[in-house]
Amino acid sequence: MSNGLDMKPPGPRENAVVTGAASGIGAAVARRLWQRGANVFMIDRDVDGLRSVSSNADAHGGMVGIFQADVTDGEKIEGIFAEISRHGGVDSVVHCAGVARIGTVAEMDEATFDFVLNVNLKGTFLLAKHAMPFLVNRKGSFTAIASDAGTQGASGYAAYCASKHGVVGLIRSMALDHGPQGVRCNTICPGFVQTPMLDQLFADNPSDRAYYEKTVPLGRFARPEDVAELAAFISSPAGAYLNGAVIALDGGSTAGYFSSAATPG
Repeated sequence: MSNGLDMKPPGPRENAVVTGAASGIGAAVARRLWQRGANVFMIDRDVDGLRSVSSNADAHGGMVGIFQADVTDGEKIEGIFAEISRHGGVDSVVHCAGVARIGTVAEMDEATFDFVLNVNLKGTFLLAKHAMPFLVNRKGSFTAIASDAGTQGASGYAAYCASKHGVVGLIRSMALDHGPQGVRCNTICPGFVQTPMLDQLFADNPSDRAYYEKTVPLGRFARPEDVAELAAFISSPAGAYLNGAVIALDGGSTAGYFSSAATPG
């Protein structure tokens, strides 16, 4: 064992890699994939969180691998994929790791801007770079969790929007570059999702949370499981013709102007 990896005996199953899997969206994606019988290799900085998430995987019989790593550490990510390759190949990657910081360009310091761009955008690049040879070999799928802030601006989220717009552009280019090699690359763009990161963002301004919930036509924020279901579909045979898709999963928030006051009933 290496890199904090815990293994159960492998079988002839789909091999999936999920980043940011210690909590929130990543944890929900990992659970959903092993529920459908996949071997799931989870990456996060929080190894205790990974162990907690994986603790009930036994009932589904798949292999669960946990790796403690930062997605901005290219050398570590490269080593993880080399380790995973010894247990078969890589059929799908769902990249959920990300961070958010609030601030305009005037308010934000350079170090914070670099941090957000490094984790959200460069981290996507590094994961894709080191996953791609294995995905090409298995004609696999790479799905990045971006944001509705990757398709439109958001006041006070300058660095976050910049990073997520970059993720959308990167994935679209990957779809063109690697589609001919049989690799499908797609992006999910959720609105606000009920995760620990969301709780942290609104901790000091609960009124902002209430305001943003009212801007969702479906009347609620997404659950991590909503994102997980879509991620599982994209990487399944049912999603076999999806490539270069940028899918809004936001309850209708980006469909157009919406006023809750004008809602019938």
